[in-house]
Amino acid sequence: MILFDIFTHFPNQFPLMETIISALVAFALGTFWYHPKVLGDKWAEAHSLQKEIKLGPLAYVLGLFLWMVTSAIYSFLTQFLTPPTIEALLGLSTFLWVGFILPSHLISGFYTGNRLMVAAVDSSYYLAGLYLFAVIHDVL
Repeated sequence: MILFDIFTHFPNQFPLMETIISALVAFALGTFWYHPKVLGDKWAEAHSLQKEIKLGPLAYVLGLFLWMVTSAIYSFLTQFLTPPTIEALLGLSTFLWVGFILPSHLISGFYTGNRLMVAAVDSSYYLAGLYLFAVIHDVL
């Protein structure tokens, strides 16, 4: 199948350690990012939430899984950067954010009526996560 021909150009050594560490660090960043003393209260206020949200374990498992998917795709894309310098990795992170994450948050906000603060807090969290991916891929 032509769709999978891209994998014939893929190096044999997938950066598995970088992928796993990136996902774990970006996921952990969320506990800091959405803490009430950091941006959690602003985020809740923008959503007009009156009470604290209680998340079950499934939400955390799903969040970690989705960060793992994002990290794996990021690792896959880094294999096409020659050489994968920190500048190239930060550029990749920025382009992914500007091209996919920010627009999706803004469009979602426009259609759901969420305030701009929601898109700002959520999308900047993903930008920070992508920048962490870049640093981790550069250091390891």
